[in-house]
Amino acid sequence: MERVLSRRTLLRAAGVAGLGVPLLASCTSPTAPASPASRRTDPVSVAMHLHSSFSEGTASMAAHLAQAERLGVDVLFWTDHDFRISAQGYRRRLGLAGSQDAEHGVRCVWQQRYEGNSAGAVTFADGAAQLRAAGSGALWYDATAWNSTYSASLADTTLEVEVRPGVVGPDGYPALQIDLSYHPASGGRPAGQYRLTYRIGASDQIGWRADGLQGQVDVPAPAGWSTVKLHPVDDIGGLWPDLIAEDNSLHRLRVGVVGTASPQFRQVTIERGRRTRPLALMRDVMSRYADRYPDRRQYAALEVSLVRHLNWFGGQLVMPNYGEQAPIKDDSIPAAEQMVRLIHRYGGLASYNHPLGGTAEATAKHMVETKALGADIVEVAYAGPSTVDAMLHVLDACARNLVLITANGVTDDHSGTDWYSDAKSNWITRLWARSDELPDLQDALRAGRAWAYKPNGWTGAMEITASGSPGMGGVAVSADAAVPVTVTATDLPRDGTLEVVTGKADRVAPEPAIVSTRARGGRHSLDLPAGNYVRAVVRDADGRIVGLGNPLWALPDATGVPAERQLRA
Repeated sequence: MERVLSRRTLLRAAGVAGLGVPLLASCTSPTAPASPASRRTDPVSVAMHLHSSFSEGTASMAAHLAQAERLGVDVLFWTDHDFRISAQGYRRRLGLAGSQDAEHGVRCVWQQRYEGNSAGAVTFADGAAQLRAAGSGALWYDATAWNSTYSASLADTTLEVEVRPGVVGPDGYPALQIDLSYHPASGGRPAGQYRLTYRIGASDQIGWRADGLQGQVDVPAPAGWSTVKLHPVDDIGGLWPDLIAEDNSLHRLRVGVVGTASPQFRQVTIERGRRTRPLALMRDVMSRYADRYPDRRQYAALEVSLVRHLNWFGGQLVMPNYGEQAPIKDDSIPAAEQMVRLIHRYGGLASYNHPLGGTAEATAKHMVETKALGADIVEVAYAGPSTVDAMLHVLDACARNLVLITANGVTDDHSGTDWYSDAKSNWITRLWARSDELPDLQDALRAGRAWAYKPNGWTGAMEITASGSPGMGGVAVSADAAVPVTVTATDLPRDGTLEVVTGKADRVAPEPAIVSTRARGGRHSLDLPAGNYVRAVVRDADGRIVGLGNPLWALPDATGVPAERQLRA
């Protein structure tokens, strides 16, 4: 995986082939690990689950980068949905012969909506919709596609609309309108979601007008039927030259009438010019932010989404090709396990995303029986308190059964509006990594050298040592009856506590066997008996979990323990 763009002080205190789908490959070799002189001594803060203008939501890369800069997050992984990046099974046509249009066997529904002082109706004849409206407002016909299968990046997109303006009043015109992405404050404009309106036939000359986040483009059109070709990226660049125009989504689309007019619309065609190399397209947009955010590292990644959702971190990214059929998820365990094997085959790490299905007990049983699908990482902190509590139950069940999987925390953010005050999903991961280069981040994740935190609750550091050596995520292999362990969390919240959880690692049952101890001072030492593990939680004054770390195990031998997790105590 190529480098896309251009901080341990704590210790001093303490087969897709089976799915029948080919692949689209796109990547270069990994960057070299950091040299000893460039190795960090402080943790690397990482946002591990982000959706940008290449997914179906309103977020832009700029919105996430601004949040990362605000909170001092070092690394961003762009984990957009794989089939959305490549628009596999996506609509190429929004037909207007009726209130519904089918493509790939699924529907697009058009919904009538009035805005302001307007009255009118929509009728259908000869394969077209006629929108008749009168007044000073607007009549809109909004397109809603199943599974948001036209909502994707505009970076390589051209629109063609077949339209007949018909009879128009003095201030009337047909229009096509696009809701774009959310961007941070820029050019004297506030943060917010942008909108682009094409006034078709309203003028004999092409013209652009911007009013804050609202942009208008006049597009000439003859009185009869014609196909009007629209280039949104060019127009966004002309209206708001300070934006990275390619970092916008075709989030929502509508046709309509403003004022008094009676146009006809046959269809809107969507042409996407570079989706045979979608990762290159995404990296092109990423690279545009190199100068604007030089202190944030960005890495292309994927959320593999037509199986149980898996994030792919590092290695050689390849794009599963699901073909032209509708993007329907295969939720079976074998399909997900095959995809994990594919990720590993190409040198990546696989994350089992938002795995809680039903009760904590049922999820724990599934995770133990399947060994977490063979994944390397599991999202534990990814939503509200009840989900985190349930996933800690799952993590303890895995720890008891020596399913050595790295717990992390994520935002899973599709909006990019606020990573700080979002009470539901504002989790970030920190790694004890040698550097912010991708191979070093992968090494830390493989070894479990990670903890998660809520930036509005706690921003300290966490470590567990075994016999004085750093060991969070590791297995202390010792013939002794117990291993001396110290758990440390710095800069606890005011009146907050360090919770130390110990549990059996006896492989007896797919459920935890734990004991909890609270230490207000942020440091706790114990002798961890062989056949047990220890992990840490940070709670605020109200008892909310605001930080959680990975376990350290004490075992008499290294049977079944990967080399990267072995510690010799």
